[in-house]
This record gives sequence, C-alpha cells and structure tokens, in this order.
Amino acid sequence: MRSGTLARILTAAFVTTAWAGTACAAQSAAIFPFEIFDTSGEPPQPDRNERLAMATRVLSEALAKTGRYSAIDLGPFSAEVAATAPRYQCGDCFLPVARKAGAAVAVASVAHKVSSLVTSMDIWIIDASSGASVAHLGGQIRGDTAEAYEHGVRFLVRNRLPDEDAPGNGASPK
Repeated sequence: MRSGTLARILTAAFVTTAWAGTACAAQSAAIFPFEIFDTSGEPPQPDRNERLAMATRVLSEALAKTGRYSAIDLGPFSAEVAATAPRYQCGDCFLPVARKAGAAVAVASVAHKVSSLVTSMDIWIIDASSGASVAHLGGQIRGDTAEAYEHGVRFLVRNRLPDEDAPGNGASPK
C-alpha cells in the first residue's frame, strides 16, 4: 500500500472518529430534585422525601443510560437550588442555577399527587442558555409507593423522551 493511500485512510478514520465523538457526547444536565404538588388532601406518607430523592436518582441514572445526558453535581449550589422551590410554579427561576453550575440543560420534575392511587409525573428538559423547551415527558402512575415512582420515571424516560431533542418538544414548567 502506498503511503499516500495509507495517509488518506488514516485521516478519514481520524475525522470519522472525532466527528462521532462530538456527535454522541452527552450534554451536561442540571437535574433538580423531584418535587411534589399534593392536592390529594391526604396526610403525607412518612417516606415521601426519601421517595422523591430516589425518583431523582432514578431519573439521573435513566437519563445517563440514554447516553444523551450526564448529570452534574448540584451539591455546591444546594442553597440556591432550595431557593428555587417550588420549581413547577417559578417559571424558569432555576435556569440561572443551571447556568452557574455549567449545565447545557436543566431538568425539572414534579409528581402531582391527586390521590393515593393517581399521580401524574412531569419531567421538563430545558436548554439552560436559551430557556427553550427541549422535551416534556409526562404521564400518570398508579400508586403512592417507591416502586410506582421508580417505574414511572423509568417508563417516562424510556418511552416519552423524543428520539432526537429539538426545541419545542414540550411545555415549560411555568
């Protein structure tokens, strides 16, 4: 094989590998803690906070498993994150925190508990710089248990996350 041909093959391989690496890179995601909007009138179950924390962990894992998102640590911004609650009513008040943390997208989620049997879940993925909606994943789950929350989050990411993120795929959590 002549050196010119070898050089072209190696160059093509390098360019293809570099392009694939950038095209498939996971976006940094500020995954804000799951919140609850409870209109059931029922007393909260004692494990509710743990269940919401678990749902946040499952959401982070499920999004990472898609290869499209990589969670960034919001721990250093915990006071600022807490100040944005409830995010489902604040417009885009959490976006400055996501930007400060260096995230490409912000992920806000809420479980709306209607009763012990009916809860709706909404997950919004929003472009941190522009505030444009990237995706809205929504659906109902049955039950007010850790298993129902885990199943609900995994189902939404697996079945409701659009194949390709594009602005305008969902409504903002306003």
